[in-house]
Amino acid sequence: MIEYQGLKTKKALLSICIIGALNQQLAYAEETQEVNKRALEKITVTSQKRVQSLSEVPMSVSAMNADKIEQAGIERLEDLSTHIPNFKIAKDSIADRINIRGMQSGNLAGFEQSVGTFVNGIYRGRGAQSRFSFVDVERVEVMRGPQSILFGKNTVAGALNITTAKPDDTFNGKLSLAYTPTFDQTEVSGMVTGSLSDSLRARAFVLSREMEEGWVHNNYYDSDSPQSEEMMGRVTLEWDAADNTLVTLIYEASDYDFNSFPHAMKEPGPLKALGSFSSYTESFMGNSSPVMNFGSAQAMNGDSDEITLISETDFASGDFTITAGHSAYQFDRSLDADYSGLDGIRFSDSEDFSQDSVEVRFASNTGGDFEYMLGLYWQQQDLTLDGLSLFNIPVLQQVLMGGCMAGIGAYGGDFNSLYASGDVVTTAAGVIGLGGSAGLVNACGTAAAFDGIPTGVGRYALLEQDADTLGVFAQGTWNINDNFRATFGLRYTKEEKSASKTGYATDFIPDNRLESSNPLVIAVSQQVGEFETHHFNSSDPGMKRSENSPTWSLNLQYDIGDNTMSYATASTGFKSGGFNSFYMRSPDRNNVADSRDVAFDEENVLAFELGLKTELLDGQADLNIAAFHSTFDDMQVSVFSGNTTFEVKNAAKAISYGIEMDGRWRATDDLTITGAVGLLNFEYDKFVNQACTSDQFLAQREAIFNAADNLAAQIGTAMGYSNANCAAVGINDLSGRTASNAPKVSASLVASHMTEFGDFELNSSVDLNYHSSVYRVDDLDPIGKEPSQTFVNAHITLDNPDQGWSLTLTGKNLTDVKHFDYINDVPLFAGAHNFMPLAGRSFTLRFNYSFGE
Repeated sequence: MIEYQGLKTKKALLSICIIGALNQQLAYAEETQEVNKRALEKITVTSQKRVQSLSEVPMSVSAMNADKIEQAGIERLEDLSTHIPNFKIAKDSIADRINIRGMQSGNLAGFEQSVGTFVNGIYRGRGAQSRFSFVDVERVEVMRGPQSILFGKNTVAGALNITTAKPDDTFNGKLSLAYTPTFDQTEVSGMVTGSLSDSLRARAFVLSREMEEGWVHNNYYDSDSPQSEEMMGRVTLEWDAADNTLVTLIYEASDYDFNSFPHAMKEPGPLKALGSFSSYTESFMGNSSPVMNFGSAQAMNGDSDEITLISETDFASGDFTITAGHSAYQFDRSLDADYSGLDGIRFSDSEDFSQDSVEVRFASNTGGDFEYMLGLYWQQQDLTLDGLSLFNIPVLQQVLMGGCMAGIGAYGGDFNSLYASGDVVTTAAGVIGLGGSAGLVNACGTAAAFDGIPTGVGRYALLEQDADTLGVFAQGTWNINDNFRATFGLRYTKEEKSASKTGYATDFIPDNRLESSNPLVIAVSQQVGEFETHHFNSSDPGMKRSENSPTWSLNLQYDIGDNTMSYATASTGFKSGGFNSFYMRSPDRNNVADSRDVAFDEENVLAFELGLKTELLDGQADLNIAAFHSTFDDMQVSVFSGNTTFEVKNAAKAISYGIEMDGRWRATDDLTITGAVGLLNFEYDKFVNQACTSDQFLAQREAIFNAADNLAAQIGTAMGYSNANCAAVGINDLSGRTASNAPKVSASLVASHMTEFGDFELNSSVDLNYHSSVYRVDDLDPIGKEPSQTFVNAHITLDNPDQGWSLTLTGKNLTDVKHFDYINDVPLFAGAHNFMPLAGRSFTLRFNYSFGE
């Protein structure tokens, strides 16, 4: 059914050979008397909202417990993805993107994630909510495929299910100090837990983390990036309210300040003349103007808090659970949007978000002929986000005029005789008469248009959105016999959203968000900012949305013997629609502003999965295999204009299919080997209107320019043709091609060893993580393609359990691989590409001290 050729076939055959060899080794080991002593530890998960062994769950799930997370040095959301095949979290200048099996959301603040994140049952659908999700946790589960029954909307690709650590009955605590000299990063954390009374237990955790140097040196400011200060704390209380009732209260708060981000230039293009250069370790980005300068290439500060209340009551017929939560955050961010030493473009944005939710769920007892789960979910969200773009027109005009002068000279012309200040038509006509290109006509014409304008201009966009969600779900399992089970689930979700959207010009004043009344500022801002002034509210057409979305899931499980379970699943899912926070105007309506074009619709998925989970040699090894096929319709895509804005459309259909395999083998008493392989084919069935790459745009503009049969058409093309026009005619048709962050092959292999000597334990591990070549940019520009990479990480821990201390040395990216997650075109400077290099080789030394009973 699934066809892989070349390297993919070789890797699949190699995996089969390895598994066969392991089976032979295991068969031999089975004859020895050591097998039972080597039984693997059972992995417990709650991906079906019941406590189950991972081997019992009929879906593709990867899980990591607290020990593995600490050993691997996982600090943030994006660190997790290097260890799990077909799973990627990519950093972005605007928002993080979570990808499972090739499916992800675009880089637009108005999008919901295609992969839902849930912490202690609370939905965290926005990137800023999950910044500290991976500290002091009990377990992290990555569930692949739609999770639309028990977890709900916005899980078309999968879900992250995170459970934080619980209080203990006995008093104990832990202090931890870590230092990474490569980046001058210090981390201090502490935990204390125990009983406050016979019925009340508590756990408190605090974390402080600072990075001073980072891995990219900014020559403009003579400083390193990233630099950050982060603090968070979490308090958990467990109360035995009755013999059959447990009440849990969790409060978490955080504060963070990122003084700089690791931006650099992948290809400087026209910005090379202004001091930009290509590098993974250095950059030249900054501003000196009081209006534009904020002290770094990108900065962000914010805070968040969340409170969760869980009531669990054990009745004779089953468990009744109520989960209620309030989650909120706010942040402010600024970006040097020309990614150079030019005082040209600055972008500042902010988000203010709050969410309240309640889930009521009843799960029947297990073990009977029929098991079921019923639930009701309510959620309310308020989101305010804005963006202020500042364009320093005199500086941009000088750069354009410099390029114009050089270009005219290259054609043998006289700049002073051709350039007419303030007169676009005369200047453009003179350059055309000289035989100049469309790019040169654009530079000279725009320079003439901006000449004499004494100040910069601003463009402000504001989106305020309210959303109410109500979901009802039911899932039942019929145990047909001891070996065969059938599960059917149904969920009905009703969601209503309303929004107001504003866009207007502002005067060139630091952090000014007041609408300008200056006609010149308005006219120039609309031209360079690609917008029309608009003030839409929830009573305008298109500014309210109502979705009624039923989703279903059918799962069949069959036990092939005592230690092997097979399953087949068919399911649907949806990701809700919303409003384009970057909406500026409607190209399809002659560039007027129309409220009917602000919204975008939901996207849908139909998915199938076949799987096999087996235990070998009385639990000494296990192996899980899953084959999947998903069809996505009405995909939400954001198309970058190439200048300063994004358009959002439901413009794509895609198919994702492949195979996932993972397993563990307790090879000896002291050595455990864990491996996983993901084979993926993500292909757009239809995606005609993706944004053009930089080269495609320049070539298409030049072709239309040269084909024009009159002067007015040539000037119009040179001055008005944008990437949105290029996308509209289907130049970059991605139908039949892949997507960003969707490698054909991803794999991991971990060897863990433990030995005892005297009073000490020595734990060590080496892990290899591989991905095949992959695009890191949505338009599949070749410059954004990362080659196949293999990463090597290792750790070694000296542990003295009797005295309660341990010392760990962790090395990450030991072969110092150069890699990146994010790359994009520089606004207004076609041919220039900025990116965010990721960290090279680093070492962290961590000291832990545990105390108490």
